[in-house]
Amino acid sequence: MTTIEDVIRIAVDAHKGQKDMVGNPAILHVLSVGLMGKTDSEKKAGLLHDVVEDTDLTISNLRDLGVEEGVLEAVDLLTHRSGISYEDYVRKIVLSGNETAIQVKLNDLHHNLWRAKDALDTLDTNSKERRELLSEILRIAEIHDRAERYIQSSIKSLF
Repeated sequence: MTTIEDVIRIAVDAHKGQKDMVGNPAILHVLSVGLMGKTDSEKKAGLLHDVVEDTDLTISNLRDLGVEEGVLEAVDLLTHRSGISYEDYVRKIVLSGNETAIQVKLNDLHHNLWRAKDALDTLDTNSKERRELLSEILRIAEIHDRAERYIQSSIKSLF
């Protein structure tokens, strides 16, 4: 069984050199989502939630590194695969009933919206770059907002 420290090392190594849409190290988002977890499983899944989607590591690789099956199940659900709409991806997480994956997805949504606002605050208010980023952030925020509302309403009926 892996420790939180083991999972942090896996995430740091996997995301080495990656940047987010505004140039920040991608690992900062992963660490933030991990820290938002309440249980060890939520923390581990949060730390690994982008690994399969955004790096060369697979669920099988993570299993070989000792990550426990419950965390792997959540990470697998949290991996948005190509060819699947965002709405279907979120629906699959909710319908799974996997409380760890559901909570990590909510944490991911919250952190994505927070860091988008933070990124906007760093740009010159009249720049073309800020206007373009704002347009993209608003598009993403609308999708995330719909996803969060869907998750919250579905949770009430599932639990």
